[in-house]
Amino acid sequence: MGKKLVFGSDKGGVGKTTTATNIAAMAVSKGKSVIYLKTDKNDDAMDWRERRIDNGLQDIPVHAAYGNVSAEIERLSKLCDILIVDCAGHDSTEFRSALTVADMLITLTKPSSTFETNTLTTVTEKVRKAQLAGNKDLQSWVLMTRVKPQKVSAAIELEKTLKSDSVWIQPLKTRLSELDVYESACNEGAGVHDLERGPSLSKAKALLELMAKEINLL
Repeated sequence: MGKKLVFGSDKGGVGKTTTATNIAAMAVSKGKSVIYLKTDKNDDAMDWRERRIDNGLQDIPVHAAYGNVSAEIERLSKLCDILIVDCAGHDSTEFRSALTVADMLITLTKPSSTFETNTLTTVTEKVRKAQLAGNKDLQSWVLMTRVKPQKVSAAIELEKTLKSDSVWIQPLKTRLSELDVYESACNEGAGVHDLERGPSLSKAKALLELMAKEINLL
């Protein structure tokens, strides 16, 4: 059975799909079989897959499921090394049910945005409820993303806050810098690991690989 990695947040626009698709492309480049499950109604991931195929890149199957998605997650995870589940950016049945069977959750936040960091309270509550309800092995992390060099102090402060109480979802050591190449790769149906050149490409790849190693994904 493959690893079940959920990307979720109670806010949209935090970079879930951009990060999830880049992670999917990275895993495929490392020889892993990947299935991508979208649980919101927009077609971003489907469009990304179509562009990927059109550009001659290795196909990554994208499925869709709504409502209670736990059974579909269990089914698809038997067909691949890594199942990536991309949940909508708000509280939903899909997000809550995904947590009941997931191996790992990554919730993203820009540490300098109070709008985003405030969601960590409700996401933490969902994770703890899922663990108490039976998924006691669920691992969860906060991934700080779109971190600007001049805003590193905000990341340091958020890390201190989260580490001050173990009830919080704990932060990953790896932080994703604000690099345009993540988005530009997605625009081509790719991930940064599909590209041969681009601004800050080596750094973008290295950060994803460090994150994957930190959570023992690959």
